[in-house]
Amino acid sequence: MFVSARTLLTAGAALWTMTAASASLAQEAAVSPPEAAPANDTGLADIVVTAQKRAENLQDTPLAVSALTAEVLQNRRVADISDISAAAPNLTTTITPSSTTNIAVHIRGIGESDPVLTVDSPVGIYVDGVVIGRTAGAVFDLVDLERVEVLRGPQGTLYGRNTTGGAVNFITAKPASKFKASQILSYGRFDYFQSRTSVDTGELGDSGLAFKLSYLHKQKSGYANDLNQPDKRDPGANNVDAFRIATQFDNGGPFRVDYAFDFNDSKSYSVPFQLAAARPDIIAYLRNSQALGGNPLVIGRDRIKTLRLNQGQLHDEVTGHTLTVEYDLTDEITLRSLTGYREWENSVARTDLDGNDGLRGFTVSPAILAPPNRFIPLGVTPVELFGASNNRSQKQVSQEINLLGKIGQTVDFVVGAFYFKEKARENNPQNLSLVLASPAPIPLGPGLTTSQFSVGLAPQLIYRHDSESKALFGQVTVRPFDRLGITGGLRYTEDEKDLNQTQPVAQARRLDAKFSQLNWAASLDYKFTDDVLFYARAATGYKAGGFNPRSVGGSFDPEKIISYEAGLKTELLDRKLRINVTGFHSRYDDLQVSQFLAGTGGASSVTVNAGKSTYTGIEAEVLARPVRGVTINATGGYVDRKFKSFIIRDAATNQLIDVADEARFHYSASTTANAGAQYETAVGFGQFLARVDWTYRSRIYFHPLDRLNPFNPVLSDGSVGRFDARIAVSDIDVGRARATVALWGKNITNRDYLYSGIDFGSLGFAGAVYAEPRTYGIDVRFDF
Repeated sequence: MFVSARTLLTAGAALWTMTAASASLAQEAAVSPPEAAPANDTGLADIVVTAQKRAENLQDTPLAVSALTAEVLQNRRVADISDISAAAPNLTTTITPSSTTNIAVHIRGIGESDPVLTVDSPVGIYVDGVVIGRTAGAVFDLVDLERVEVLRGPQGTLYGRNTTGGAVNFITAKPASKFKASQILSYGRFDYFQSRTSVDTGELGDSGLAFKLSYLHKQKSGYANDLNQPDKRDPGANNVDAFRIATQFDNGGPFRVDYAFDFNDSKSYSVPFQLAAARPDIIAYLRNSQALGGNPLVIGRDRIKTLRLNQGQLHDEVTGHTLTVEYDLTDEITLRSLTGYREWENSVARTDLDGNDGLRGFTVSPAILAPPNRFIPLGVTPVELFGASNNRSQKQVSQEINLLGKIGQTVDFVVGAFYFKEKARENNPQNLSLVLASPAPIPLGPGLTTSQFSVGLAPQLIYRHDSESKALFGQVTVRPFDRLGITGGLRYTEDEKDLNQTQPVAQARRLDAKFSQLNWAASLDYKFTDDVLFYARAATGYKAGGFNPRSVGGSFDPEKIISYEAGLKTELLDRKLRINVTGFHSRYDDLQVSQFLAGTGGASSVTVNAGKSTYTGIEAEVLARPVRGVTINATGGYVDRKFKSFIIRDAATNQLIDVADEARFHYSASTTANAGAQYETAVGFGQFLARVDWTYRSRIYFHPLDRLNPFNPVLSDGSVGRFDARIAVSDIDVGRARATVALWGKNITNRDYLYSGIDFGSLGFAGAVYAEPRTYGIDVRFDF
């Protein structure tokens, strides 16, 4: 099933050869530039979304949904889920430590940051309607994106469990009806290089068959300097090959088939992790390192550009199959089958989570930690505060059946069944050092003593996890009057989880649990005019419970939400101005919160049902074309988040206490905003475009409780606004092709901000991961 990078490179060359040959042979295929609005078009184009399982105008959809079209994706250079923070209000995405492919996605303050393979994300991620079961490994290149839809708020009726926060659906491009091809070459800072090839065969004769073949190669050096590695292995470096084949059968009859195979092979090095803070005794202990023949301690909260790390390669391999079959039972009713199969394999040769390599200190045998607590000195040896390797995999199959259509002119309906099954495993050996105080100074040499020593430990995390979900659902919209719509939906879900854990503690038996839930949604929409839609919606959602093997098989219950929202969607000034506004209030029960609590057992965390919380907020989206050639967009979101209860067990008293007044919402911002301006005009030899985007988020924290993670305030990242820009000239005539040349920059003001941070709790230190600094480059595109 899997193919090698060499095979992919050969395939890319073959695609490019096919492009050149087809361009000369397909005389009937017209040369056309990329799709764009005509230069004299002063109105806003319609955006079609499938948020309710059927194609409909974004402005007629009574949901809080945002969409990025193919044109916007190109102009903003969006390639994967890590690039979509500006897509919608109250949406944040960030890369998590020890990876380049693990993502934390939060919508309206709800998300999950722990990449452990047993904890589900409350934001569903989908590719062409197929759910991606894990956020770990979810950052993979999607070669042919047509649209991204972001649904905010619980989507429990149509999208199922684990969408209490919302859903993100990536829709890929289908094969075109006529031949076309494109080749994009890019080069930029940090030795960034990309080649992207796409070929559409068009319909083959009158068969109804068409194919789209795409290949991507991307590579770059890291953005922090690791003195132990060459540039191509610096932190954040990657080398990616991605391949996609899409097939469509549509001969105009009632039967249609779409099949796509995608493959992504990524070799990378973890984003740079630096030691940001530590207890005074740990700093004092490690400051002897250089005098003992080791490297000096490097520590600081500001961005550190040069590090010495003990990192190895990360290898991620993602394979996906998607099959969609549709049959029109009548002119108004369609039966649809959506089948998905996906695999993810991940290996981490080594990851460095202390930001230092080559430290040395006085160490003692682990025998001191257990009775009779013997003190066995090991002398001066290498010291590693925290490092790990990992081997993970996940396989999933999903099947969904939909019956959708109309009854007369007043009733739209969707009914369906859903099945999902996955198998996941993880083997995570770790190495850490526990720094302890010595009862008396320890001599280390002439004039050198230490009042601390460390104990080296090597815990492991090993488990296998199975998950199965079944559901029946339906939604009906009735329009008793032309301008009024009433929608109701139900979904019944059954989930089963099974954990087989062998480390850090072997379970006496396999842990299993079953959960079930009936969710509902109801909404009303009314069109005051053809261009003004009001809607009100109430919906429930649930996220399945399960087990967290990091906390020695600790279990947690499902979380439940009820959400109320009302919105207004408008198109004004002869379609020159679009304003969408939504207000919402959500109430959670048994909210699942992951708390990182590393200790002598390694990188552990607990997932607890913290209690009750509320989220009240507002969202606004504006899109305008005030004059010909000028487009302005803006979004803004604010969420007032409050814990009504947050119950933990006090370690000192062993009593349950409510710490709601001190708990924080982590990995998400209370305020987000985005604004962009684009100018287009014809020039003598093509079409000129200039665009600038500003993306803002307020302060974020990375842990919920300072009492358990005392460096949490130090790690918190203040508000940040980032500017991106792009200048392009397109539709340049170069014989049989049209060319586009674009200059682009991201984070052009070079703002420092964090992807993530970890406070290692009782181990006594914390680290941070800075996001990429300023990047820039050039794209050259040829369309045939």
